Amino acid sequence: MPPATRRGCVAPPIMLINRVSLVPSSACPPRADAQTGIVMETLETYQSVSLRGLPVRLELQWPFHHSEGGSDWHVVHGRLWLADGSELHADIALNLSESINEVLPSRDGDLAFQVAVNTARKALDDRQLQLLRSGKRQPVPVSSRCYSLKRQQFTFWHVKPEELADFVARKIFWAGGLERQPVLIADPCDALYLDGSDAQMQDKLLAAAQDLAARGLVELSGGHARATEALAAKAPEFHAAKERALAELHAKHAFERA
Repeated sequence: MPPATRRGCVAPPIMLINRVSLVPSSACPPRADAQTGIVMETLETYQSVSLRGLPVRLELQWPFHHSEGGSDWHVVHGRLWLADGSELHADIALNLSESINEVLPSRDGDLAFQVAVNTARKALDDRQLQLLRSGKRQPVPVSSRCYSLKRQQFTFWHVKPEELADFVARKIFWAGGLERQPVLIADPCDALYLDGSDAQMQDKLLAAAQDLAARGLVELSGGHARATEALAAKAPEFHAAKERALAELHAKHAFERA
């Protein structure tokens, strides 16, 4: 597997997005695009949390490419990990509908990546994905369900203020890891996920982090935040939220199998 590039999240404070083109390998082979020829794939990773409190890390074989099955749609394959040190994950195939393909400026740009990441996160929040130790590839439609034709906006959630505060605290805790690395706060991918219709969402994310800093829970430096001992001491709360969300996810799929 080629080395991964990493977007947002815990990249060094001066770096927002790090994208490189990699030579395809046997683990990530080149794909022939009908219009452009050979597509150079990269393994793009993204780490954050879901709105329900699950720490997630996505690995996508980027970008979208024509389906190899002969169908007239574009797809990107990847893996969504529960980023808590366990082996639970979902192998996913994000299938780009023609209606969304038409509104994206490109299939390999930042907006396309954010839509792919947030569609996968929303599917997890909606308990449409199973987290397994091994298993089948699960299809995830990237469709007009996440896009308002009337407003011409992508929409995943409309968060409440208290949900936003919890989200920021959980992201800093989980994405920073045991080393308490600096975590990007005004992340445009998170802003789109939490409320794509709110042009002030990135500012609201920063304001939530500033409130945590005023309470001694994080240290702010530019647009990044690092957990303090006080936030680390709240680990039982973050783990409890994760376990509740995970139990609800497993219960839903157990009911469907019964």
